[in-house]
Order: sequence, then C-alpha cells, then structure tokens
Amino acid sequence: MTSEAIEYQYYQIKARFPDTDSSPDDGINRRVFVRQEIDEWSGKKSNKRQVDLFILALDKFQKLDPKERLSYFQVAGIHGQPFVRWDDPSPEPMKSGYCFHSHVIFPIWHRPYVLLFEQVVYDIMIQEVIPQFPEDHQASWRQHAESWRLPFWDWARKGRVPDLAKYPTITVPRPEGGSMRIDNPLFQFRMPTDRPMRSEGVGTENTWENDSEQEDYKNFGNAIGTSRWPDEEDQNPTSEGWRHGVVNNRKVADAFNAHEGYNDKNHGPAAEMVFRLLTVPMDYTTFASTNPTSKDQNVEQDLNIEYIHNNIHGWTGDAGHMGNVPVASFDPLFFLHHCNIDRLFAIWQALNPDKWLTNIPADNATIRDSYGKDHAVNGNTPLQPFRRDAEGDYWTPDGVRFTPNLGYAYPELPRWESKYRQEDGTLNQALFQENINTIINRLYGVSRDLALDPKTPPPKGVEAIDGGLRVTDFAFSVRFLKYAFGGRPFWVKLYLAQEDGVQTPLTDLIAEVYNFSQKPELDGLSVCGNCTKGQTLRIQSTAYIPITPVLYKLVRSGRKLTSLTRDEVLAYIRKRAYWRVFKASNLRRRPPSVHGKEVPRYEVEKLELEIIGSTNDTKHFENPAIPPSFENFQKEPTISGGADGALDPELKQPKIDPPAPRPKRPRANLPLHGSLRFPQTLKADSVILLESSSVDPVKPDVGIDMTQISIKDAANEIIFHISIRRRQGQIIFNAKIGGSWGQEERINIDGRFESEDGATILIHDQGDGFEVSIDWVHAIWFAKRAKERTPQSISYDLGAQEGTSTLSEDLEVRTYPSMKALFLQKHAHEEDQ
Repeated sequence: MTSEAIEYQYYQIKARFPDTDSSPDDGINRRVFVRQEIDEWSGKKSNKRQVDLFILALDKFQKLDPKERLSYFQVAGIHGQPFVRWDDPSPEPMKSGYCFHSHVIFPIWHRPYVLLFEQVVYDIMIQEVIPQFPEDHQASWRQHAESWRLPFWDWARKGRVPDLAKYPTITVPRPEGGSMRIDNPLFQFRMPTDRPMRSEGVGTENTWENDSEQEDYKNFGNAIGTSRWPDEEDQNPTSEGWRHGVVNNRKVADAFNAHEGYNDKNHGPAAEMVFRLLTVPMDYTTFASTNPTSKDQNVEQDLNIEYIHNNIHGWTGDAGHMGNVPVASFDPLFFLHHCNIDRLFAIWQALNPDKWLTNIPADNATIRDSYGKDHAVNGNTPLQPFRRDAEGDYWTPDGVRFTPNLGYAYPELPRWESKYRQEDGTLNQALFQENINTIINRLYGVSRDLALDPKTPPPKGVEAIDGGLRVTDFAFSVRFLKYAFGGRPFWVKLYLAQEDGVQTPLTDLIAEVYNFSQKPELDGLSVCGNCTKGQTLRIQSTAYIPITPVLYKLVRSGRKLTSLTRDEVLAYIRKRAYWRVFKASNLRRRPPSVHGKEVPRYEVEKLELEIIGSTNDTKHFENPAIPPSFENFQKEPTISGGADGALDPELKQPKIDPPAPRPKRPRANLPLHGSLRFPQTLKADSVILLESSSVDPVKPDVGIDMTQISIKDAANEIIFHISIRRRQGQIIFNAKIGGSWGQEERINIDGRFESEDGATILIHDQGDGFEVSIDWVHAIWFAKRAKERTPQSISYDLGAQEGTSTLSEDLEVRTYPSMKALFLQKHAHEEDQ
C-alpha cells in the first residue's frame, strides 16, 4: 500500500430492476417490482420466504455496530440526532441537519431516504442472510430477495400497527432447518451494545430552560430501546421502562380511532384526509408542505400531505420516539410509514404528471445544506446525504421524480400492464387514471360511502344529480405559527359538544392536528438550518380537516342535527364547536384521546391560531372511476375563531392571567456520560449548582469507582475536576492544563453524600479559586491553576463506561451570576412553597 491516502468510497443508492420483462426504453412505464401493503403481503403464504428474509435481514441490520456507516443506528440517525455527518468524509462539523420539514422538498427528500433503507436491507439479505442457508436452497432465496421491495403501512385503511409489528418476538426459520423465536425487529429497535443511545451522541445536547418545564426529547439519550406510547411511570428517564423501551401498540390503535364520527366503517380520520389529498385539485407546492404558499391563501390550499404525515407520527409515538422529530426514525415503523407517504406522493404524481417545482414561495426558494450553504430549490437541488454514484454526486429532485426509474412501483400504479397500452404502445393516461380513481374512492372515500350508502336514504341537504349526489361540504382549516413554542410539538384539538354549552372532550373530539417539530438549536448549536430560517420568518403551519363524515353520523344518530342544509349545519357548529391546544408528551396519566397538558389561553395567543370554517360544493358519483368534484370553496366567518377556543361564549377557554414573571434561573439536565455548555460565560462570583436526585453511598467491591465532574474552558481544558471515589473513601480535586494533571487535593468522604434522597454540590467561582460546598456545607477551597480561563462547559462521567455513579443518572444544573442571586432566588422559591 502506498503512502497516498485511500480514496473514500461513497455508498451508492441505486435502482434495482428485474432481469426480465423490463425495458429501459419504456422509462417510467417499464415493468418493475411492487412495494406492497405490509399486512396483505405478510398474510400471503406465497410471500413467506420474503417475509422471513425481511425479518432476518432487519434483525442483522439492527445488530450492526452503531459506529458502522451502514448500521441501523447511523441510517436512522440521518433524520435527526445525533446530528453527525453520514457518508461524508469531511471533518467539518454539521452546520445544519439533513432532514426537511415545512418545506416543498419534504416528500422529495424522504424518497431516496426510504430507498437507502430498502437497499441496505436487501444487501444484508444477499450478503449475510442467504449464504447461511444450504447451498442448494440459495438460488430460490435469492429469487425472492430480488423481487422483494420494502412494504408500506397503510395506516389510513387500518388504524393500528401492522400485524408483523404487534408482538415482541417472532418466529423465523433456522438456516440448518426448523424454526426459532427471535426479538421482533419491527416491535422496537434496541441498541446492539446494550448501552444507552447517549453513548453514541443521542440526547447529549441538552437545552437550557428558563421555565419550569424541560424539553421532553432531551431524555432519549437514556433509552436503550425505542418506545411507543409509554405509560406515565415509564416516561421517567431514569426508570427501567424508559431505558429498555415500552411499546403500547394497543394505545396506538386507540389514538388512531378516538375521533367521533369515523368509526362506523373501520375508517379512521386519516382515510378521509387521504381521500381529499388525492382528489382536491392543487399544485405541487400546496401538496408538499404545511408551509402556506401565501399569507392569504384559499382554504383548500391548507390541505397537504405533511400535516397528515405529522398526525401519524403523533398518533403512533405520543411521548415515545415516533412523536419526536430528532429520534422518530429509530422506531422501525418510521420507514414503513414513510414508504406509505412515498406511495401517496407517487399516486398524486400519477394523477398530476405535469405538476412539479413551480410557483415556490419565497421562504421555500432555498434550502440550507449541512455545510451551511444555501441552494436554490429546483430540479437539480442536491439531496444530502444521498449519493447516486461512486463520484459522490447527490441525488436530485429530478433524479427521484418517478419511482419506476428507481426500480419500484406501488400496487395502484402498474403502468406496464397491457390493458393500459394504446395501439402505438404508449400509456393510455385516461384509462390509467380512471383505475386510480376507482381505487381511491374504494379505499378512502368515507364521505363518498356515506353519501351514496344505498341502505340509508340521504338526509335533507343532499341533492340527487345525474349519476350521483351533490352536498354542501364542511371543513375546518387550522393555521398557526409553527415555532411559537420554540419548536416544541403540540396538538390542536377540535370538538363538537354533544350538549349545548357542555364540554365532554373524550366524546366530543372530532379531529386534531399535530405540530411535529423540533427546536432549531440545541445547546447553542444549529441542528436544523431550515428550522432556524422558519423560526426567523415566523412561518405558519396549515391543515385542512373535513368534518362532513362527522355530520352524517350526527344526523343519523338524531343528535339535534336533522339535516345537512347549509344554514342548519352552520348554526349547529356555531353553537357547539370548540378547540384547545395541548402540549405533547406530558407525564400525566390519561386516555389515548387526551394528549398532554392543556395550554392556557395566554400561551395560545402566541400561536396566532386561526380556526377557519369553510364550505364547498361537493359532487360524488356512483361510477367509482369518476373522481369527486369540489368547487366554490369559501370561508365561513360565522364558524371561524381564534385563540379564545370557541364560538359560543359558554365553550370559550377561560381567560386567566399569566403568572408573574420570575427571575430567570437557567438550568438544564446533565446526563451521565454527557456534557453541557453553559448558556453564557461565567465570571468571578458566579455559581454552578448541581443537584442529584439520589445518592448511592455503597462502596463497589470491584471495578473502577470514579464519579467525575469536570469544568472546562473554551479550549476544552479541564480547569476544575471533582472525582468522588467511594472505595477510597475520598473526594479528589484537580485540574488538567496543557494536557497534564496537577497536584491532587483530597478530602475524606465521611459525613458527605450520606442521604440517599439526594445531594447538592455548589461550586462558587471566587476569582482566584473555587469554593466547593456539599449539601450547603463548606468542603474545600481550590486555588485556580489558570486564573485567566473561564468556565464554558461541564461534563459528567465515570472515568469508564462501566460501573455505577455515586450520584443520579441525571444531574440538574443551574447557574447564577453571583452568590447573592442564588440566595435571593432560593429564598423566593421557598416562599412559594
């Protein structure tokens, strides 16, 4: 080997085409293999070998060392945390995360991401799984692998997790014969090292909060396994449930189906959302993103694929991984979910083949890459970090525009079938689209089924027309500032009271919108450049909620609504509609239909929330090949409102005064093996207060016993170091300047850290030295070794990855500008108790 550097080998994401029956000359009409709905695919005996290959390969994928480029951990980490470069040899730190939300690139960027996941699983099938089987069986196994494509989870038809993901273990074949039970890789992902995710950088970037509530996702670093809908006691970051992951799939189903009016035909609200998405006319820019195309756009332009996607994350994850942007992709359902998002995107494209990246709003005209560079949004925008060739060129929007060119299609889109070919061999576009319309009407048309139900006469307000029916359709648009709460996720929930002036939220709930978002910065570092831009520009998020299916049910149940005539429905809604905002992922015990803690009205006002009632003239046709018609959209001011939470005074949210402002007390959680930058430079007389929720005074019999706290300067030099050593019965203080430790200073541990209920360590910078107090009792004064250096960060570890800490898993860190400020704050807090 020469002394020249070895050229970096990029991982190429490539299309896979069938060996036969495929002609590249056919372009997007070529024959390719199909991604199938996961329950239908796994339920067919003929697919058993494909299912076995998928589970075995995914199991091996998840067990790869997290430090490997093609490990499950690293591929999942592209979407958010740990915010490091992927397939990029550059040593330059990330200046922005890869993923795009609230942007027209949203569905485009996720297409090569899902393709990457599919390709890695396929590679493992071919290279690792199949070679384990007897040689005379391998050809058959390879044939099944070649035709395999990643299945999609159609949550709009089945509001529950897929059958393959229900249970913690699953049966797979042994290569040598027979079968065995293994941990189900679709049930949850577990770190293959059995160490918390923070060991690989997840959750170590903690935010300083000046209010009483901390960010929820900061504690995902403590998790070894992923969670879905963890119970209250399992959301404690130090609990065994949280560490190992809790999966409540029953609660996922409850969340999908907790909406009044959608349950009669086993359709959740997502079905009607998808129905409108694929049938209401719109351009690509409207379709792609929650970000509005203009400040005064029409209500039908509030409909988009991203808000539907966001709700699925909230319904699936809640306080677990899927409900939180930085860690959502660690849940194995993420890729099945996004495979379905890609499918809906592909279906919409087939119905709108000429619509693409045009009329882009100004705040979406560029994207910021991981180096902090802005790129114009067009067909050639680089989609980092997805490489299409060995030279390292990125995939582009034009390159991923059509799925057949990427080697796959969906069941609704078999362009190559002879029945869709005209005499000259070209695609019969009209016939092809008629078939798609038939499928959409059959699978998702909840309002259509209700209108055309032959068993029930149509209510007053539904008019017969040639070949179908016409009805006034009702909906709510929801608009709010996406980053008004600093990027925290939250729910906007809409209700219709069953009795005048009486709120019963569990049964009144008709719809909800999830703000699937993240903080643009963590610990002072940008992790989402486009989020930062969105926060600066105060971008809105939009959603469109059709409620006509709910009204049909109310009429037929006799709940004081006798018809679907416009005037009667408007009067009914005006008297009974109300809405509330809830913070996501709080720790209170609650049914799945109640998400988080209700946000008070003075906080809701920050959202600039708009609930806009609207109507349109809708036509449904008995011929399923004919799509519905939606015309004459108009806002209805009498059923529109804002932050007050209702139209009728009796249902409005009570207006309370905000609490008196308190002096800011910067704080953050510091996890074991984590680090934290201080929110500002700490000068002489400043105080660092560390609080531990527990103490373990027991001396370990073996192993390294060093609970270490290190104060560092801007150059990462340790200017002050505390090491608690139970086995030695001492606490050691030191500094490491210029790479060398100085003279140790020691005190006995006896009489200190004796209460298992917790401990407080106070470090007071006195200019020429640090005074340390333990539980408010003076312990030592340590002379500074480098007086010109100022504290910039703090770390907490064991000196080794194994062993136990004297202190709790997380330390609460507070800083104060002076000792006087600390005691004034402490006194004020005690008076409030």
